[in-house]
Amino acid sequence: MSAVSVGRTRNLRASYIGMAIVLTLATALGAAQYGWWRFMTIAAHQATATGTVLKTNCKNNNEVFYSFSTQGNALEGRDNWIDCRSLRAGDQLPISFSSRDPTQNMAGDGYARFLSETIAILLASVLGSIVVVLVFVYPARKQKSVRE
Repeated sequence: MSAVSVGRTRNLRASYIGMAIVLTLATALGAAQYGWWRFMTIAAHQATATGTVLKTNCKNNNEVFYSFSTQGNALEGRDNWIDCRSLRAGDQLPISFSSRDPTQNMAGDGYARFLSETIAILLASVLGSIVVVLVFVYPARKQKSVRE
């Protein structure tokens, strides 16, 4: 290998890594818009209560409507619950909410959902970016360098 080809290889490798990093960050920020910020807010200032199921709509993404009380205020919320079909109106449900803003609430453990959402976003972002670079960018550049 000549010095020119070694330098070109390093520049290509750096550009692939840079592209993967940019794609990872863009994907993570895009995916975070779908609930991650709410999960983070609740997990950072988590308080818990026991809620009462008002009604369920399991055909619509396992949606559960509930009510709960905090600091003498009655609040209502809705969220997705994986075991929706086993719930009936009047059943008890654990609720997590932000102690700073109880209108930010969710069914279940807020910290656990925040952690699982974070892991899922990171895995999808990193693996997706690597796949894009390896499947689409790397072969196209390799063909272009062969032609030259």
